[in-house]
Amino acid sequence: MEQLLPFRNVGASGLKMSTLGIGTWLNFSKSEDHRPIIQAAIERGLCHFDTADMYGALPGWSETLLGDTLSGISRSSYVLSTKVHARVGKWPNDAGLSRKHVMESCSKSLSRLKTDYVDIYYCHRYDPDTPLEETMDALATLKNQGKILYVGISMWPAEAIRQFARLAQEARVQIVANQVQYNVLQRPETEVLDICRETGIGLVAYSPLAQGLLSGKYRGQAQKHSRGMISYRNKWMKKITDDPTKMTALERYFDVCDSAGLDYISVAIGWLLAQDNVASALCGFSSKEQFEQTIRGIGDQLPTGLIEEVNALPDWATLNTQPDENEGKGAVYAVDSP
Repeated sequence: MEQLLPFRNVGASGLKMSTLGIGTWLNFSKSEDHRPIIQAAIERGLCHFDTADMYGALPGWSETLLGDTLSGISRSSYVLSTKVHARVGKWPNDAGLSRKHVMESCSKSLSRLKTDYVDIYYCHRYDPDTPLEETMDALATLKNQGKILYVGISMWPAEAIRQFARLAQEARVQIVANQVQYNVLQRPETEVLDICRETGIGLVAYSPLAQGLLSGKYRGQAQKHSRGMISYRNKWMKKITDDPTKMTALERYFDVCDSAGLDYISVAIGWLLAQDNVASALCGFSSKEQFEQTIRGIGDQLPTGLIEEVNALPDWATLNTQPDENEGKGAVYAVDSP
């Protein structure tokens, strides 16, 4: 019998999810049959699916495809999350975390997902133009209406998380997850990690393989249909691959894995799931083969010495040798920032 994926509580809540989840940022953007991947994942115990109102070729498209794919599967068997904040239209209130946009966006997301509720509703980025009290009031209304069960945040600054957590406690709303970019070479700020731990907010990691760079598949000639070979999808990946300093750090990671005799994916996922307060890692599988390759080492404990070697690798953020074209522009949704 094949081993099932383990599950963990999300933060200090009673909500449980599989340690591996399926994200739908780029892989659910075409009208193709995603059910084989979903079915294979469910058979191995995966019960965590994540999307957002902005994902897909057009806003809402990934939600529609995911809703279609999950149709007929028992709703109580899986954890479903989506997000609000990104611009999804041309009008002033088609973005942000105002009460108007939060309420309207949630209703549209539920319709596209073909469900009465989502388990976790993420505030996709911090909105400096909307008072935190207004956003929390809208989320409390949605919770009381039964449209959302829990609240999440994604890539918020540390102090805003602290204030939002206080408001949530007053409103009797549970913030259970912070979805953050987290992998061996891209790590959240220590202050963010500390505040999440203090306030009972668990971590859901996106980009655990750094868009596939940590898998090693781009060391040689990548397949022509892979993300790194598609110009409109690899812009932010090239910020890494075109930077010799960051590529040197990546090669150091490969050397560590080779010395241990372990494959790159197993080490990347194993290291991430060994980090404190991490509930789940989100991967954007595009095939059953990718899924099977990724879950191969789930549940295997990495040697302490290997974890320490990976810990010693530099964070790419400390190796910035190229100017950030988005600096000063506020919340920007980049290819490496679901």
